[in-house]
Amino acid sequence: MSKIGLDLAPAQHHAGSLNGLPRDMGTQAPYRQTVKNFCASCNNGWMSALEAVAQRVLTPLILGQSGTIEVEDQALIAMWAQKTALTAMLLSSEEQRASGYGLAPSEYEAFYETSTRMEPLAASRVWAGRYEGGTGFSGVRVTPLAVRIPGIPEPDRPQAYATTIVLGELVLQSVRFTTPELELDLTTELGMPQIWPSNTPVAWPEGDLCTEAIFLRFADGRMLHPTIGDIELRPWTPATELPQSALVDGKVKVPTLCGKHSFFYPQALLAEALRGTFYAFVTGCECPVAYLLQTEKDGVHCKAAGKAEGISAMYEDLPGEELQYEDEAGVFICKRLLSGTP
Repeated sequence: MSKIGLDLAPAQHHAGSLNGLPRDMGTQAPYRQTVKNFCASCNNGWMSALEAVAQRVLTPLILGQSGTIEVEDQALIAMWAQKTALTAMLLSSEEQRASGYGLAPSEYEAFYETSTRMEPLAASRVWAGRYEGGTGFSGVRVTPLAVRIPGIPEPDRPQAYATTIVLGELVLQSVRFTTPELELDLTTELGMPQIWPSNTPVAWPEGDLCTEAIFLRFADGRMLHPTIGDIELRPWTPATELPQSALVDGKVKVPTLCGKHSFFYPQALLAEALRGTFYAFVTGCECPVAYLLQTEKDGVHCKAAGKAEGISAMYEDLPGEELQYEDEAGVFICKRLLSGTP
């Protein structure tokens, strides 16, 4: 990846769970992270063979050049995408994995078994599309999914997961059903071609672009739809939704991303958001982490988290009028955003 012509300017690196504060891995050159969870015979054997095929087939696509994924390469490219995602999940800290972050060890065991067949995990679907976003952005995102059937409660464990990989102008998305009995045929709103399973050559690019604006919705599997009736495939709620906020003494109480603390903001701001007037404010927790928050019609959203100086500077740069709300708890400072402020 570091030798094919991509932007190699130092970039911020993070690894962490969904809806949690990621572990800051610092600013460094891309494509230099390594994990040490694989033995030499695998790393230099069948995994190296996957890399060789990926380099040959995917390099032009990553660089934005039109190409074709031939039938004989499709299983290996789909397998490479899963291998890359499984490996990337090991960049999380040992503490995060010990607390349940990441994919089950059984997925790694099952993937190792595929090395004798050189094809992806069973009950998988893989698509290839084009990404258009910030220069130098690359990443891997894994989202647990649940099959939702009308009248049946959401399961207490995910039944599938989506993995999304962005490299240059190439985006690869796959869905693996960990409960094979629930395997579904799926379509994607973007019309991206399916490379696994497939029995015809796949031209690239086809379908609509995955843009920076829709990336999170796309990566969370919200643009995938089963072809059967009223059945839905949705992000598994415990992994992708923060606990609900609550009204406490005229204020809205919201959990912070660390999962250990909460912050409060005036209920009046929520009422104004429902009428289309939005506010931004800065708060923090004892971790210590500062947050830049913004109200929207469906509640308050975290726009950035980090050190207090940087978050405060981002707040100051926002266009709008600064206001003060005063109640028995003290003064609450916020900024009324101009119409159209993202």
